[in-house]
Amino acid sequence: MMNQISIMVNFEKIYKRVALQIIKRCHGAIKITKHGKVVEVYDLKRHIWSDGLAGLIIKEECRLADLKEWEFANVRSYVIQELLAKSKE
Repeated sequence: MMNQISIMVNFEKIYKRVALQIIKRCHGAIKITKHGKVVEVYDLKRHIWSDGLAGLIIKEECRLADLKEWEFANVRSYVIQELLAKSKE
């Protein structure tokens, strides 16, 4: 039982680390609604604002971290949590 709990904690740390990498890659230039829906994102590698680019950036960073496709949604939720927490500060 304790082994399963530590594995879950490790996944949460990985998801949070990847989420912070995504925010860093965009320099925090991610526009979201107050309910947590990603509206637009600015990608410095491509030098464009786009509403459809958020998913692509999340996929690229998740693949670089060797995450599976079913884990991408978890990372996206951590990105949203981090941005909402920063907006409250």
